[in-house]
Amino acid sequence: MGLGHFENIFEGKNIILGITGSIAAYKSLLLIRELKRRNANVFPVLTPFATHFVTKLTVSNLAKNPVAVDMFDPEIQKSGAWHIDLVHRCDLMIIAPATASTIGKIANGVCDNALVTLATALPKNTPLLIAPAMDTSMWEHPTTQRNVQILREIGGHIIPPSFGELSSGLIGEGRFPEIPVLLDYIETFLYFREIGLERYNEIRDKIKDKNILVTAGPTHEKIDDIRYISNYSSGKMGFAIAIQSHILGAKVKLITGPSKIQMHHPISLESVTSAKNMFDAVVKDYQTSDATIMASAVADYCPETKFQGKLKKDTSKEIFLRLIRTPDILSELGKNKKHQILVGFALESSQDGLKNALKKLSQKNCDLIVLNYFDTPNSGFSGDNNTITILEYLSNEELIVQNYPSASKNICSLFILERISKHLR
Repeated sequence: MGLGHFENIFEGKNIILGITGSIAAYKSLLLIRELKRRNANVFPVLTPFATHFVTKLTVSNLAKNPVAVDMFDPEIQKSGAWHIDLVHRCDLMIIAPATASTIGKIANGVCDNALVTLATALPKNTPLLIAPAMDTSMWEHPTTQRNVQILREIGGHIIPPSFGELSSGLIGEGRFPEIPVLLDYIETFLYFREIGLERYNEIRDKIKDKNILVTAGPTHEKIDDIRYISNYSSGKMGFAIAIQSHILGAKVKLITGPSKIQMHHPISLESVTSAKNMFDAVVKDYQTSDATIMASAVADYCPETKFQGKLKKDTSKEIFLRLIRTPDILSELGKNKKHQILVGFALESSQDGLKNALKKLSQKNCDLIVLNYFDTPNSGFSGDNNTITILEYLSNEELIVQNYPSASKNICSLFILERISKHLR
């Protein structure tokens, strides 16, 4: 497992992309582009009906690989059993979009085209992701739901369709998920492909249906109506934790300070501004949570006096701001902890970070502290990657300090959620 492996887990991975005859098929071209940007190798396979919506030439040019449609096409017959050769070389297969017809065929083993044949030949340790796209009435039809359930039982992973405007003009469930959602699922399952799909099932069994409360982003502490005190937090870490908790089946509530990140997953989100706002929002939902993960960078101080309007510059005098402490949210949660698993974050310098994080673990009555550094590469605010250390006490008061490799914030979130799962009942 080389240096930087988890910073871009897509790098060099072989991904089969199945495209079916859905009006949403054109969006699969955007998925190919994003996978190629991440340096993945994409092997497209289309159903015959899919070629009415996207052309083999376009798909092949984007993927830089031949496109399989006809099982017996000489262009893809480079080995005796090309489909077996391909599925044993691939790291993941995703069908996006997947029609009701293709879902039914895979569920019932009807291998009458190249796509279904590949999905059926896929080894057990290779993830199969399916992103349905169809009108609401088709998605809700009992046969479709039965076939979806069969796919889940035989190891397929369904990416839930979105709710929204459909090609029919109706509004409902069945819309093709946004490309960032597909990429999040692919990244998650590439990770579990690396460490073993059984680990996914173990963690999901503990996380599924649990109430997970996550905070993200900075807070803005008002000076006047146009200025504030804040920090460089982007919110990426907290958003990633919320997304991965959702993918693992949790009921997620995300409370975020000001952030430019757009949430594409169907996660309950509450936006707040100040530390006091965040305190009130977190306390309100804390008692019903099974795990609370305080990934936000809450300001420690705020101006004692908030000026109205715009504070004008006057060169003849100085202006002094008196700062007062903001509510210590993590400390308050620790004092009132009952059944909850409480996770705090510690952003520290590499010089004395471990000592300070250990102190925070005890003083705040946390179950876990996630330590990262602001003065080392691939760590801290703003970037897409992080490098974390998790500190926790086991039931026998044994201290565990686990260092993790530098990884994308999505995968760092999975490191954290795996440790949380060990504490959940």
